[in-house]
Amino acid sequence: MAPKKRKNNDGSAAGGESIAAPSQLHSVTSGREEGDALVKEAANAVDGLGSATKTAMHQADGEIKALAASIKQLITANGGTIEPQQTEDRMQLNVGGTVMSIPMTGLLHPKMKLTYLSTLLLHFTDQLPKDTNNLPFLEAHPPYFRWLRDQLALLESRHLDEITLHSPEADDPSYAEYHSLFITKKLGGDIQGQRRAPGASAAAAAAAGGGGGEQQDVEMADGNGGAVEGEGEGRGEGRQGVGIDKAFERIERYMRTCRRVREGLQKQKEAMEAFLSAMRPFVKGPSSDEDIEVLTLTVYEDKVSVLRRTIAPLGASHALVKRYNPDEWPDQEARQTSLKFLQLIVDFARRLTVMPGRFVHPPVVAPHEKEMFAVELGMYGLNTVPLVGEAAAASAVIQTADQWLAVMKMTDKKIAVAPSLLYKSSRDTFEYPSFLNKVTGKSGLLFALRDGNTHRFGCFIDGPLTPPEDPTKANYYNVPVFFFSMSGAYETPTKIELPEDRQWVDVAGTQGVVKNKKDEPLANVYIGRGYLWLGFAVPGPAADLSSCQQWISKADLSEGYKGTTNEQGNGRLAQSRDFTCDEMEVWQVRSG
Repeated sequence: MAPKKRKNNDGSAAGGESIAAPSQLHSVTSGREEGDALVKEAANAVDGLGSATKTAMHQADGEIKALAASIKQLITANGGTIEPQQTEDRMQLNVGGTVMSIPMTGLLHPKMKLTYLSTLLLHFTDQLPKDTNNLPFLEAHPPYFRWLRDQLALLESRHLDEITLHSPEADDPSYAEYHSLFITKKLGGDIQGQRRAPGASAAAAAAAGGGGGEQQDVEMADGNGGAVEGEGEGRGEGRQGVGIDKAFERIERYMRTCRRVREGLQKQKEAMEAFLSAMRPFVKGPSSDEDIEVLTLTVYEDKVSVLRRTIAPLGASHALVKRYNPDEWPDQEARQTSLKFLQLIVDFARRLTVMPGRFVHPPVVAPHEKEMFAVELGMYGLNTVPLVGEAAAASAVIQTADQWLAVMKMTDKKIAVAPSLLYKSSRDTFEYPSFLNKVTGKSGLLFALRDGNTHRFGCFIDGPLTPPEDPTKANYYNVPVFFFSMSGAYETPTKIELPEDRQWVDVAGTQGVVKNKKDEPLANVYIGRGYLWLGFAVPGPAADLSSCQQWISKADLSEGYKGTTNEQGNGRLAQSRDFTCDEMEVWQVRSG
């Protein structure tokens, strides 16, 4: 005899597994042996259904409760509050040295309250560093915040439906990069929790015909917010009229609701984790009081402030760090400069720190100000900062910050994370399987090739490089592509746009080959419908990817081409049409 399971006080089995009352079908007969066998099978199935339903109720309660608790723990453990810390009047802030106020009604507006900025200011105010007047300090560009405050007023007055950047602000990284972080990014749902859904236990119990959830089932809404058909029309009569198929449909509906709620809470947890990570440079966190000291320079009566820890990564000997250090420079008034220039310079240094992993664009000034601003930028030691993290130092093809800036501008990704190196031939070899292993499944691929000491060029595929499922085949598909030259074919970094009929790539499997229109096997990969062949040979593919062919039609060459041409006027970005690549890199460039 099987041992009896120990029960808890509420009648459920110990360890979380519930014991349901046995089915009444165990005492039912049909008068025929074949029918009795089916009834017995049904009785066992109903027993199993009841037990599984009660177990599912218990597990759903546990999982959803744990997820909700983990979201709350993320908030409170990081110094946040569940309810907004202020809901009326205005909040006074020190934004990068400029004291200004922001109306709470604007932060609580339905189009704003889930943004990173509103979440930070409504629920994590006490975690912001404080200035010498004990005002919360927000590490941001004052002109952007002043613009945002005006937009909030227009949003409240219903002149605007949403806050969106347009030119000229959209072209200014001191606006666009903060807007992308503070306003465009949103949490997955209210910090107070997901839309209320039917209780998992009650829904499952009612669907299974068990007790405890019967009264709640009368007024229960379905998973989409509508009333459940046939319910609430008299408890006894309504239940007797529901057939087995209808009951099973209800069970499935409640199961879908529980899964949806669980997935929604999981997404909210992930969204909260992402928010906390992004806001780390703006809150006190574990930093010492010295690290979060607000440093200030003045331009006449105006102040330009920054946290000590924000500029510390530049190094103690850096010109900007020394300028903010009264021990190095007792006079904390900046003379013979403009407030605008100093704010832009400090904000550039700020964005390099508070937006880790992003491609940080340099400040934008009017054309007639560029020469003057370059002098100021150099005076504070920020004209040689590698703006793309370690990319400039890591690349053998795109060698300087200016070249990276030029290429990033070509990709037209205004807010982008720093380029990440996926593949480098000198590190990963020119072997085709190694190449595929590094780049497959990634999107936004920047190819950079070097042919000798003079010719450096590449192409950008604004999509994935996708090999065929069958390794013996090739995959030919349409994807946006352009080429560029760093040196050799053009005097300066130059983008070569391709017509629509050239926006194609062909990728062979590890045992396949890319063929030309004559069906001749030639290479492992071609890009731009034959403008670049990797692993090229006749017949192909070659032993590895270093054997290449590259050319561009005369009609598609950009203005300024200074390389050689053939009889048809076609040019090339390498030293010769058929060449051996001595370094090949593939970088991933993505929007932030």
